[in-house]
Amino acid sequence: MDRKRLGTFLKIAYCAGIVVMTVLFSLRDSKANLIHEAVIEAGSPIRIGSFFHKVPDDAKFITDVSSIDTNVPSIYKIKVHYSIVFNETVTLRIEDTVAPQAEGVTKTVLSYDQVPSPAEMVKDAYDLSGISSIEYESVPDFRNGGIINAPVRLTDNYGNSSVVNARFIVGYDTTPPVIHGFKDITINPGESPDLSEGVYATDNVSGNVPVRINISGLNVDTPGSYEISYEAEDNAGNKTTEKATVTVARKSPPRKKTAKKRVVRYAKPDYSKVDALARQLVKKLKRGSDVETARAIFKWVHKNIHYVHSASKATGKKAAYQGLTKYKGNCRVYAYTCKILLQKAGIPNMIVTRYPVTTHHYWNLVYMNGGWYHCDATPFRNHPKVYFKLTDSELDKYHKFKSSKYPKRATK
Repeated sequence: MDRKRLGTFLKIAYCAGIVVMTVLFSLRDSKANLIHEAVIEAGSPIRIGSFFHKVPDDAKFITDVSSIDTNVPSIYKIKVHYSIVFNETVTLRIEDTVAPQAEGVTKTVLSYDQVPSPAEMVKDAYDLSGISSIEYESVPDFRNGGIINAPVRLTDNYGNSSVVNARFIVGYDTTPPVIHGFKDITINPGESPDLSEGVYATDNVSGNVPVRINISGLNVDTPGSYEISYEAEDNAGNKTTEKATVTVARKSPPRKKTAKKRVVRYAKPDYSKVDALARQLVKKLKRGSDVETARAIFKWVHKNIHYVHSASKATGKKAAYQGLTKYKGNCRVYAYTCKILLQKAGIPNMIVTRYPVTTHHYWNLVYMNGGWYHCDATPFRNHPKVYFKLTDSELDKYHKFKSSKYPKRATK
C-alpha cells in the first residue's frame, strides 16, 4: 500500500473512531441522564420530567399513567422512552409526607365544665390521606381558671402529624342561684299545704335549677311557728338557702269588724282540659318529622317547667295538668307532660321507672325512626341539657331501669 492510500485509510479510521466514541459517550450520557426512581408527593401530577436530570425532547411515557391514583401512596413500575432508542423501566414512588392542616379554636368555659373533645377545638381540619387521630398534647386543667393554651396534635393515616394551638378562656361562676316565690304562711292544724306553690330558682349561668325544701322540723298537727328552708344549688356548686316560717294557728284569727272576711273558694281542677291544652300546644310544636317534633316537645317542657322537689305521686292527666297550668313539678310532672304532648302529636311513647329504686325517677321511652329511644326533660345538676334519643348504652347512672319490662330498644 502506497503512502497516499495509507494516509487516506488512517484518516477514515480516525474519523470512524471519533464517531464510535461520540456514540458511546452519547449512550453513556443518556443512561446517566435517566432517574431510575422518582418520588412525588401524594396528590401531585405525574410528570415525565421527574425521571430525567435534563428532559430529552422525545421523552414520553410508554405506560398509561392516567390510571394511577396519585392520592393513594404506593409504588409503581412504569416504562419511559427517550433519546430515540431507549425504553427503560423506572420506579414511581408516591408518598404522603404532608401533615394535616387545621385551625385552633378559642372556647370560653367555666372551671367546672367538662373538657371538650380535642376534635371540638379545631376547625377546617384537612389531610389528603385522611386524619386518623386528634388528641391533646396534655389534657387541659380548668381548675385554676385563666387563659389556657391547649396544643392539639393531628395525625394522618401515614403517621404525619402537626400541632395547632387551641385556647380556653376559663372563668369562675361565683354567683349563687336566686330563689323566687317563697313566703311565710299560716295554716290550721292538720292541713298539708303545698309549700312548693310558686317557688322556683334561677341561675345566671345554669338557668333553671331544682329547689329542695327542708321541712324536717315541721309538725302541722301542733300549733306553733316552724322554720322551713328552701335550698338551691347551681352546676358550679354555689348554694342559696332561704328561710320561711310556717305558723300552725291555735285557732282561727278573729273576724275584723271593719271589713268582711273575703272567702276565696278554689274550684277543683278540671283535668279534662288537659287534652285541649295539649292539642293547642302541639300545634305550635309540630315539626316536619316525628324526631324533630319530639325534640321540640322535650325542649319546651325542659325550658318552661320549673323543677320543684316534691313527694307528690300525681300521674297521668293530673301530673300533666300541673305541668301545663302551674309550670312546675317533679320528675313525674315532666314525664307525664311529655307523654300527653307526644300522644297528641301521634308519637308512641311510654313512661320508664328507675330500677332499682334508690329514689324515684321517671322518664319517657319514645318510638322514633323505627326504634325506641330514651328521652328525659327533667333538669339535672350535672346535665343542664335535655336527654334526647339515647340508647341503653348512652344512659348514665341516674337512668337505671328493668330492661325486661319494656320493648326492645334501638342500639344506635
